[in-house]
Amino acid sequence: MDSPPPPPPPPPPSLPPSKPPLRFPRPPDPSPSALPWPDLLAGAAAATRRLVAAHSRHFLALSSLLLLPLALLLLSLPSPFLPASSSPAAPSVSLQSPVQGSNPPLAPLPLPQLALILAAALLYLAAFAAAAASAHAGFFGRPVRLLASLRSVPASLLRLLLTALPACPLLLLPLLPLPPQLSAGLSVLGFVLLAPFWSLAGAAAVVESTAGFSPLRRSCTLLSGARLAALSAFIVFAAGAAVTLWGFGGVAAETYDATAGWAGMAPVVVKAVAGTALLALIMLYGMVANVVLYMHCRALHGELTGEIYNEFADMYVFLPFDEGKDRHVVSVVTVWP
Repeated sequence: MDSPPPPPPPPPPSLPPSKPPLRFPRPPDPSPSALPWPDLLAGAAAATRRLVAAHSRHFLALSSLLLLPLALLLLSLPSPFLPASSSPAAPSVSLQSPVQGSNPPLAPLPLPQLALILAAALLYLAAFAAAAASAHAGFFGRPVRLLASLRSVPASLLRLLLTALPACPLLLLPLLPLPPQLSAGLSVLGFVLLAPFWSLAGAAAVVESTAGFSPLRRSCTLLSGARLAALSAFIVFAAGAAVTLWGFGGVAAETYDATAGWAGMAPVVVKAVAGTALLALIMLYGMVANVVLYMHCRALHGELTGEIYNEFADMYVFLPFDEGKDRHVVSVVTVWP
């Protein structure tokens, strides 16, 4: 007896199997993910190099407008760590020497030096504001425009000034009646101690448009778990700037043999040009690296997921019948056989 035929296969389902619900960006995670600080520092350094190389013309123009004058001003200021130069036997002139036969120069007043220090601080904050705005735009691949960066300087400069008020006593230490080396050493030590906590406050003030103590608290939160990376970055760029100031500083007081003509003046000019260019390059990379490290710390805290999603959401193509829908909801269409 033959066996009965097998039952026919069941008809295919009319609806596709249920899909898991769409996952929206999660809120920021207050506990940062574990990442060794050398890897974080190496990633920030590589991103900084790529960012500056991708917008080299923009940062070159920005350096010519703000960083080169700042570097020349810093090199012209007297350094407490430079020894006093002995007067040469041959007749010499300098940028600060009076004309032959005139009255001897008067003792320098503290007011012009204080005004130069304040001008250098304001110029540094303005340069940081422009560089931070450019680095933040370039980090997301947005167009980096020089005029837009310069227009953002006035508002960002005011926020940076309000944020830098708690650190102002450290800047006033060189004006105290103390030995110059001691006051300068105390200022450097204070900045080194504050770097693991407040080094990202400037980037937070520019990017998040905040001022006062809010960027300082924000920096402390972002640097939890990355304090060694922030301290290492600060020490590297601060040491580079200090060595440049020590090797090329005091160009305004440099003297040269007046009888040698251009041959005697050439070393002074070369020293001023090379020191200015090197110091401007160090400050540029330091500013961009600070913003890149700020963005990497935000990524470690899970804060960039929603921002990156919103940044590239408008790059998708929307159909005509998608009008009225939420642009942050992605429609998934499954072709079922």
